[in-house]
Amino acid sequence: MAAERRDRMRARLLETVLQLYQPGRDNTALVIDDVIRAAGVSRGTFYKYFTSIEQAVDELGESLANGMIADFRALFAAETDPAVLAIGGSAITMLRAWHDPRWGGFTCRVDYVDYFARASAQDALVRDALRAARDNGQMHFGSLDIAVDLIVGMTIEARRRLLRASDDPARYIDEMLACTFAGLGMTTDVFAQAKYSALARISEGAGILRWWSPDLAA
Repeated sequence: MAAERRDRMRARLLETVLQLYQPGRDNTALVIDDVIRAAGVSRGTFYKYFTSIEQAVDELGESLANGMIADFRALFAAETDPAVLAIGGSAITMLRAWHDPRWGGFTCRVDYVDYFARASAQDALVRDALRAARDNGQMHFGSLDIAVDLIVGMTIEARRRLLRASDDPARYIDEMLACTFAGLGMTTDVFAQAKYSALARISEGAGILRWWSPDLAA
């Protein structure tokens, strides 16, 4: 029961940080006093779990990133086409940043090189899809590390752009996907079919996505 109480308190503090964080704004003024006041706890309680606001924000970012990977697995569990998996992972990340700016703001902070090094299953998810697509002749690139870094870096910058309210988010996401996968040697025909399949899976499964906004989807 003590462990459960600690888990609940940690989650409470992280939820408070999430509620106070304003995506797209300068959050350097967010301090521990803001969090403990909103959460109704003491400063000592905060320090039992985190050494600083920055640590709490970074942990929250990783937690939210884990949630996105869980969503992806749920939607694409039956998919076997690696091109669809590669495009679907990039697409769902950008779509969530558009539909859920607070999530996009936090997950931009994650050090994904370090994160993937510690979370090998997540790294394998991206790496395996790219490797399989290359082996199938659907993509043409040399270094797998470069391909992974290109995908990860693209989605980070795309989230930052979408936080700034792109004039046409849907068109922005579509063109970003096209440019990225063309850079990885995917032909127009292969891209068009894989993108269609990936977006269809996301749209059909949107009911399980708590962050999905029907108004934006329309």
